[in-house]
Amino acid sequence: MLRDFVKYMGVHQIDTANSGRDAISHLSSSRYDIVICDFNLGQGPNGQQVLEEAKMRNLVGVSTIWVMVTAEKTPDMVMGAAETRPDDYLLKPINQVLLQSRIEKLLARKQSLGVIEASIRSQDYAAAIAHCDKLLQSQAVNPQEVLRIKSDLLLTVGDDASARELFEVVLAQRNVSWAKTGLGKVLFNSADYEGAALLFSQVLTDNPMYIEAADWLAKSYQAMGNMVMAQQVLLEATKLSPNSPMRQKALGDVAYRNGELDVAKTAFEKTIKIGEFSAHKSPAAYARLADVLSDSNEAMEALHVLKRSKADFRFNPIAALQTATVESRVYQKMGQSDMARAALANAEQLANQLGSQLSADLMIDLAKSHLQLGDKHKAFQLLGEVVKNNHENAELSGEVEHLLVREHLAEEGHALIEASRKEVIDINNQGVLFAKQGDFQQGLKLLRSAVKRLPSSEVMIVNLCGLLIAQMSKEGYREILAAEVRDLLNRVHAINPSNKKYFSYTQVLAKMQRGA
Repeated sequence: MLRDFVKYMGVHQIDTANSGRDAISHLSSSRYDIVICDFNLGQGPNGQQVLEEAKMRNLVGVSTIWVMVTAEKTPDMVMGAAETRPDDYLLKPINQVLLQSRIEKLLARKQSLGVIEASIRSQDYAAAIAHCDKLLQSQAVNPQEVLRIKSDLLLTVGDDASARELFEVVLAQRNVSWAKTGLGKVLFNSADYEGAALLFSQVLTDNPMYIEAADWLAKSYQAMGNMVMAQQVLLEATKLSPNSPMRQKALGDVAYRNGELDVAKTAFEKTIKIGEFSAHKSPAAYARLADVLSDSNEAMEALHVLKRSKADFRFNPIAALQTATVESRVYQKMGQSDMARAALANAEQLANQLGSQLSADLMIDLAKSHLQLGDKHKAFQLLGEVVKNNHENAELSGEVEHLLVREHLAEEGHALIEASRKEVIDINNQGVLFAKQGDFQQGLKLLRSAVKRLPSSEVMIVNLCGLLIAQMSKEGYREILAAEVRDLLNRVHAINPSNKKYFSYTQVLAKMQRGA
């Protein structure tokens, strides 16, 4: 019926999909101007999950029109659909006049955004921001949408000062939830967690349904170490909008850390259930649920959950590592030390195979298992590497400290964290000193050695990029150094796709190459 409506409107290039997976397949192979998507797509991902995955994988851009169609009016569905931010959603029954009217309005609003999307796809964010400015100067028909796109771009490239200015200009005219939330993100990025929390709280007071602000408020409380308030915020948010697997997992993680095993169990079970066909389906939820069950003296049920994880993620080495790591703890709790050590040996083998792909969370998880089996030396070695590779990440350091406090190693843990941080800070300071003195060779030697020892240190890799760029700025462009920078930037992007320096250094390097 919808296909025929669109045909009558004069559209000739039309594809149809009979399931969520089919829709994702079409979106992966073709670019679409308009997507009309039912919420209920039968077995597999629903319309909300299709849109989530399409956005996460950049299969749709700012100029694509996405219309959600549904017969459901439940609060859960409405909130979930609103969170994924389709351009419109229509309640059935639908007739051609209604559909055509809505799409014509959306086309008028969206047709000017194509040039911005093209620049975003080529990662030319400076050009995308410039196109936003041109549209705003020409009195675009959709100024709020263009301002929002521009603010997202500014945050992406790390220009927090310009983003802050934009948000303040918008807020001076009227109280807008997205702008106040954006200003809160700027404060969060500058480690002003109290100021950020205040703004996010104000957004929720004015607009309780603006759930993004609740997610950021919980993050702010976590950054301040207030896990009780973080859990309360997430509990309220999941009551309003329960169908986000990421939010349910965040609630489970915080509740588990707070010792609220019943809350954590419910949250992780919901994460697994609603994430079954989601792009956010994660083996970590299974692992954490198994931890909760084990701590609740339900060891056999914990092993059953891990068996499900093995089946669902059978070709995923990270999932295999998580499963083996938690298995070792479950078996140890059951008094089966031989099985525990065998599982941990398997986890170690998988960790060695992953190499630089081993995340901080996985390293902390491994350390926890080593501590439970009495291998404090290996655990401290892993935790020291976590802190060194992420010495500016207060949240991760907090996790390390929390683990060691729970294991009655608070004093030794504090000393480990401080010593690990100091080692990295001293190296960085020495590298900066060499750069200021113009001794690039000594600086590069120092930082290259540090990156070799700390291959997952986002800060160290970025600093090495900065030093190489500084040398080329002074001495001239050299392709061999530029190639090294590109390789390093790719590593940074793999560690953290939203790293601010990645985008700015990519632009600087491109300008250098054009000027060479």
